[in-house]
Amino acid sequence: MTSVYSKHVLPNGVRIVTSVLPEATSVAIGFWVDVGSRCEPHSVSGMSHFIEHVLFKGTHKRTAFDIAYSMESLGGSLDALTGRETTVFLSRCLPEHLNVSVDVIADMLSDPRLAENDIETEKRVVIEEIKSFEDLPDEIVYELLAKSVWNGDSIGRPILGNRESVSGFDSTAVRGFFESYYAPRSTVVAAAGNVDHDALVEHVSEALKMPGVETPASKETYASEIPRIYHEERDSAQCYICLGTLAPSYLEDRRYATILLSAMLGGGMSSRLFQVVREQLGLAYAVHSSCEFYRDTGLFTTFLAVDPEMKSRAVASVAGEFKRFKKNGLDKDELEGAKRQLRGSLILGLESLTASMSRIARLELYLGDYYPLEKSIEMTLAVTEDDIMEEAERLLEASTFSLVTVGPSPDETLTEADLDF
Repeated sequence: MTSVYSKHVLPNGVRIVTSVLPEATSVAIGFWVDVGSRCEPHSVSGMSHFIEHVLFKGTHKRTAFDIAYSMESLGGSLDALTGRETTVFLSRCLPEHLNVSVDVIADMLSDPRLAENDIETEKRVVIEEIKSFEDLPDEIVYELLAKSVWNGDSIGRPILGNRESVSGFDSTAVRGFFESYYAPRSTVVAAAGNVDHDALVEHVSEALKMPGVETPASKETYASEIPRIYHEERDSAQCYICLGTLAPSYLEDRRYATILLSAMLGGGMSSRLFQVVREQLGLAYAVHSSCEFYRDTGLFTTFLAVDPEMKSRAVASVAGEFKRFKKNGLDKDELEGAKRQLRGSLILGLESLTASMSRIARLELYLGDYYPLEKSIEMTLAVTEDDIMEEAERLLEASTFSLVTVGPSPDETLTEADLDF
């Protein structure tokens, strides 16, 4: 399907971007706000995620039920997500119901009740969500790694916050944070699918009246309690392991080399780590590498879950593959295979309207610009073997890595010496 990209900036600063596919049978729309856990003072850790929740509790003309029923009754969906740097309210619907999605989300962002009783109720809900998260060691290990790698930077703070911080929220704090960050100039409305760009611009301009004026620019630092080598005791059947280091940002072109490197190391069943750690050694069911990119930083991670008695051997096998990669370089046709893999995943991924909508929103938020998928593919295909090896030397530097484990504590303790690559 061929899409047509358009952009319009409203007088108040709200940016509206669309990827129009007339032959699509539905629409994905997202209201993206340039705020996430990174923006929060330590005392209100989790506030961005909490506000995402409490906006669903009702507006001055819609109850919580009205909001939930608005799209479900039409066969559509309404959801929201909070990240480290963004919060998004999104909907999937039929084209004839797009105005309903816009009206409901715009009302949530423009005129929320933020009533004290709703805040007290939702505090209990979010604390239960935090408890649920704490029961998932495979999630906890990622959070601990982020704290360790981004030591002292607020981007490593937990998105959900913690029980203590959430317990202290009140309507004054919630409303103050909302009115500071939910500003028109911090908002991108993105839509992909069977959508009329001009009609969407007109409707958003009428419906969205956000109260915020200016987004504070400061990012608070804090003292991280997670060192480079860290173990958290848990009564679990497996030991969950994360190795990670800083990666390039979303704004750096070398991220394409990072993505390809990650794919070759642990991006699928044919990757080096899968073949060695799982297929040859039988140490793990799950083993993979991944990367995240943000405005001025990124994160490269390798994850695996193993028998607690095997954690030292498992880490040694990962370190051994990192070392072999840096010493021996790429295997024959390995880079071309990774490029085909990434090209295919990019093309197949954008068959999802939600993925297409998310792509144009992130391009606008991070770059203030748009380029077609073909350019992303072109930049991927342009990566050379020398680029990969330069990135491997830069990224796979043991002294910069953190090693975090969650699970039982066998007799053997991991140390910096285990990061031998």
